[in-house]
Amino acid sequence: MHSDMSAPQERTLEHRPIADAAHLLDLCNEVMFAVDLAGRVSYVNAAWMRTLGVSRERSEGQPFVDFVRDESRAVVAAALDAAARDRDARRIELSMHGPFGTRVVLEGDVRGQLGTDGELRMLGFFRDVTLQRAAEADRMWKTAFLDQVVEGAPEAIMFLGTDGRVQRINSEFTRLFGYTPDEAVGRHIDTLVVPQDLRVQGADLCVRAGKSEVINIDTVRRRKDGTLAEVSLLATPIRVGGQQVAILGIYRDISERRRMQKQLARSQRLEAVGRLAGGISHDFNNLLTVINATAELLASELPEESAARRSAEEIGRAGARAAALTAQLLAFSRRQVLQPVALDINAIVRDVLRMLGRVIGEDIAVRLELGDALGTVLGDASELEQVLMNLAINARDAMKSGGRLTISTTPTSLDAEQAGALHLTEGKYVELCVADTGCGIDPAIVDRIFEPFFTTKLGEVGGTGLGLATVYAIVQRLRGTIRVESELGVGSRFHVYLPISSLPVRPVEAEREPARRSAGRETVLVVEDDSSIRMLVDRALANAGYTVIAAPSPQAALRLFEQHAAEIALVFTDVVMPGMSGAELVQQIRALRPSVPVLFTSGYADDRHIAPSGLPADASFIAKPYTFAALSRKVREVLEA
Repeated sequence: MHSDMSAPQERTLEHRPIADAAHLLDLCNEVMFAVDLAGRVSYVNAAWMRTLGVSRERSEGQPFVDFVRDESRAVVAAALDAAARDRDARRIELSMHGPFGTRVVLEGDVRGQLGTDGELRMLGFFRDVTLQRAAEADRMWKTAFLDQVVEGAPEAIMFLGTDGRVQRINSEFTRLFGYTPDEAVGRHIDTLVVPQDLRVQGADLCVRAGKSEVINIDTVRRRKDGTLAEVSLLATPIRVGGQQVAILGIYRDISERRRMQKQLARSQRLEAVGRLAGGISHDFNNLLTVINATAELLASELPEESAARRSAEEIGRAGARAAALTAQLLAFSRRQVLQPVALDINAIVRDVLRMLGRVIGEDIAVRLELGDALGTVLGDASELEQVLMNLAINARDAMKSGGRLTISTTPTSLDAEQAGALHLTEGKYVELCVADTGCGIDPAIVDRIFEPFFTTKLGEVGGTGLGLATVYAIVQRLRGTIRVESELGVGSRFHVYLPISSLPVRPVEAEREPARRSAGRETVLVVEDDSSIRMLVDRALANAGYTVIAAPSPQAALRLFEQHAAEIALVFTDVVMPGMSGAELVQQIRALRPSVPVLFTSGYADDRHIAPSGLPADASFIAKPYTFAALSRKVREVLEA
């Protein structure tokens, strides 16, 4: 039975038709075609039809280039030319027209081949690589995009392996730290930029980042030249397929931000101390006015040869020194009544130079290097003199064994970048430089030298710690800036930049011989809320022959003025008083009598204490503390004006 069943099977195999070659080629997944040397398609297989979406009938007999996109036609022409010369296989890539206008990429071999009819043809055996090429193009685009992002980033970027060794850096990393890619790649990050004293921290960061922790800290890193950079560091893991393969490190230079933070903190400290100094100075000036005036009156009433008079005069001298110190506090706290005008800074330098001889000493040579065509500076002459004197005295104290003091002025134009670095606006400036060959300033304290009450002048030299603080405050008020260059053992250079004004210098009136002062006979309305000062002013003016009407408040002054408006020749009023400022009081008084002369006084006066319109344009002012001799002269001057 077994033999009966096997016989038919053998007959079936024996008589089964064998598939022809074309059928076998249609079973292949590779795209196959034949092209005659005239460039026409003579054969395509089923894979061709599936891939390009074109039937055999619409393919065979058609020019092969009709199926080829423009960018591959030159390749086809070269392949046909080569097939006519030899039968070597050549690998090429073709861009073809696909179904519905799509692009199909074929990669394969072409070769010359003689057919059974004796005709030479070009045979092609290709595979569809459209998806692979799209993926490669996508990878290339992403790589190029990443390269441009990394290279164009304003931060320093590096890629670390999980072992902490540098795999890649960008150009900003090179700019910030000084290392080229050849110098950085392959080195461990700790030995590259981590300072020796932070190696423990650096190693800990690498371990944490290697455990997929995101790190964001402010720290310090070392440049190639050994200098340190303050940076913000962000380290984040890079994962592929859920596994960490690298660490991305981003460094941002925060040196300028830290410098600005320090400057802001210093400005806040200065402002806080300034408010305190201004308040103390106001009250202290009231006390000094009483002390100095009482000492002056006492001395004037005592015999010249008496010991009591000498004591009173010594009290007056001490009060004058205290008044000078208070003036520095007022300048620092920006609470002075000033009258800014257009000034010739070279003229001020020459005037100050005449005074310097008495304070600098013979062992210090003074040299002037004054520029031409400087223009004018808008400010108060006394303040600029104070800036120069304080800087010169500071230089003198730095040259205990003698040296050279150089004062120079130079016109300079600052562009936007230069002005920004100095925190100024773009424009024209006068640069005033005071340079010495002294001991220099310790870099550790250079950021503190403009702080009030900070001083290194101990022992024999001494110091209040207000000189440079006052300079800083005045320069800021003049819309300028000051910067310092100093080297230990070499000297210091203080550069002051002041904006140039378009106003001409105000001509200085020739001093006239003072007229003979007659005794006072006029009536003066004195408005002062401090009872001690009010009584002393009453006494002093009465001694000078004036009739005094004293008011303890602005409200009382208004009532008294209404009663005596016709006889009052002068209103002498404090600026800062409870309930109403002196400027506001004068506005109301002049509503009753517009032409009445006014003399203001104050321990300080700023915008918070003056009416919105400020002091009247014709206002006269005498600062506290004043002597009664100075007050009498000022009262007479205002009345005779």
